[in-house]
Amino acid sequence: MGCDIESESFAVAWHGNTARLTVRPEAYYAPPAEQQKQQGTAAISIAESGPRVYVDSVAQLQKFRDALAVKEDAGCFRGDEATRLRQAITETFPFPPGIAVYLRFGAYSQTSFFDLTPEFLLRLVSPPVTKPDISLYAVVRAPGDDRMRIALISGEGKSLAVPETPAYYRYFYRTGASAHNFLATILGAPDRNTLREATDRFLSDPETCEKPGPGVFCQSVNVGINAGFYVQINGKDGFVRLGGTVGEAIDDTQTGLHEIGRRRTLPENVTVRRMFHGKLIPIKVDGSTNNILSLVAMPGDEITF
Repeated sequence: MGCDIESESFAVAWHGNTARLTVRPEAYYAPPAEQQKQQGTAAISIAESGPRVYVDSVAQLQKFRDALAVKEDAGCFRGDEATRLRQAITETFPFPPGIAVYLRFGAYSQTSFFDLTPEFLLRLVSPPVTKPDISLYAVVRAPGDDRMRIALISGEGKSLAVPETPAYYRYFYRTGASAHNFLATILGAPDRNTLREATDRFLSDPETCEKPGPGVFCQSVNVGINAGFYVQINGKDGFVRLGGTVGEAIDDTQTGLHEIGRRRTLPENVTVRRMFHGKLIPIKVDGSTNNILSLVAMPGDEITF
């Protein structure tokens, strides 16, 4: 009782132990604009960087996620049930790939953060002395708990010191002068309410990370860091950042170290299978077969070439 959700774009109605979900048709991307000269100056040119997203539609999606979190706090879900519900939604309805990522993990381009859940890995690359240290951390659920631990699984792990006690964790990022220049922060708290309060404080004043408050963990990471997950590439684990594409996953070297802006030759005849309605199905793309390289990756994707 009291666990139904009604929002602008989504509704969840419980029938016994079954969640009956309704998704209203929604336009997330603006239609392509007619080709026209962009305004600028003699020294600066302006061009479209990709399809334009309707901000209101993404905001409604985030409101549904927030409403789901409220029901989670009220005891409507146990353990990872809310996480599984969000995953089931993205594997049942044909959302645009980028929108499916927002629905499953949060509209981080608007909120500037996302929750670290067991799908995630953190990859840190420390500045080299003789050779760089590449440390990989896994986000794992504590036994019998819905809180997380961030566990070092490879590398020296000198750049991130996370408490061993379980907590709820969020990953924040602040962009700098370019898309490759940002500062990541890991924030953790023993309960969701404390995490929300710490989130509000951090977003209003990032300097509060130096004095995070009782029970709150906060560390800004000053080395190269990416939060992402594994996909299968020709039967082997391959790392891809959250929001990264199939092409990025293939282009990534074993250590993830390659010169920014410099690409190797990507293979042709790439195929991707993704979970949909409980089965891995092949993804079909419009236009050139190489368009599949621009597909936003999701956990569990199987990539072959």
